[in-house]
Amino acid sequence: MRAPKRFQMDGNRTRVRPIMNRVLSASVFVLLALASWGTQAVAADLRIGLAIPESGSFAPLGRQVREGFEVWQIENNDEFTDLVEGEDRCDAASGVESAQSLAEAGVDIVVGYLCAESLAAALPILSAEGIPVLTLTVRADILTEEAQRNDWRFYRLAPRDSKEAEVATEAIISLWADQSFALIEDGTIQGRELVEAIRVALEERGLKPNFIDNYRPGQDRQPSLVRRLKAAGVSRVFAGGDRSDLAIIARDAKAAGLDLRFMGGDALNAPRGEIPIPEGTLAIIATDALPDAASSSAASAFAEVGLPIEGLRLPAYVAAQILGALAPMHESSNLGDLLERGQYGTALGIVSFDSDGERQQPGFSLAEWRDGRFERVTSGTPQN
Repeated sequence: MRAPKRFQMDGNRTRVRPIMNRVLSASVFVLLALASWGTQAVAADLRIGLAIPESGSFAPLGRQVREGFEVWQIENNDEFTDLVEGEDRCDAASGVESAQSLAEAGVDIVVGYLCAESLAAALPILSAEGIPVLTLTVRADILTEEAQRNDWRFYRLAPRDSKEAEVATEAIISLWADQSFALIEDGTIQGRELVEAIRVALEERGLKPNFIDNYRPGQDRQPSLVRRLKAAGVSRVFAGGDRSDLAIIARDAKAAGLDLRFMGGDALNAPRGEIPIPEGTLAIIATDALPDAASSSAASAFAEVGLPIEGLRLPAYVAAQILGALAPMHESSNLGDLLERGQYGTALGIVSFDSDGERQQPGFSLAEWRDGRFERVTSGTPQN
């Protein structure tokens, strides 16, 4: 096992020593690169801005982004010319401040901006300087629409929100078309919009839920909702709400003698509470967060430096893989054009972007709660 000699921690900070040359990783390929550069190329300089939280409650997420880049550099015995950090405090003011400082630093691309507020404030400034932004986390559909209208240089690895409803719709049609089912939501914007999008898509496909309802989140008990579900005579329930609420609904339904099967959205992929969710619960989970998401080589790279693959480490590592592949070509071609024209072999499989900057591969997967974790439903039909 290789000793990670260059992974030197200074408290919660890692110092990265910049070097000028790099070799294109054999584990990453770009079809465009293969045509013009071969399997290896001497890289041009590439300065990357990291817009990440450096303090406060989101600081651990910022560290995970930094660590994802550093693990890639260690694995490839290589370094980017420079990693320049700008603080993202998840508000518009920090978006403006960090965008200005990163532009002044002369970065070629910015990775990060974990929140929609800071990202929306930063995009006009960076785009005006010709600097693309690659977000790892922000899913809001409206940002793509704004980027199209304003010609912002916007790309994202994160799936857009509407994809969650699309995958849920397909799962319900596949598994519940011959079952009586309900759509319920917790009254929040996120829960309501998710369930409404599913309802509309189902009805366009000729399938109507037997019951639609909402509930008040954060309650210790849900007796009224359970009575309404019992009266509706449903056997399957899609819940647009948090994990803790679903656990309470399932517990109360079981106590009332109901044999219900549940499905929910990505909000179910949250820390376990005191009340467990039922075994066999289905969820539409961000693919990157599933236990089998990372390739074996990426898993080994993180294991060698003693870091678990969790949070934003894997998306940041994938971003580093993509940018590592682009580095040799960016001085002779526009980075945005390269992102849109290329296909990249990464720890998450092939990644490519469309002309709107959206990742073309499905960002959500159907998963089932088994033995204390969500696992991808890959073959056969879940018992639900």
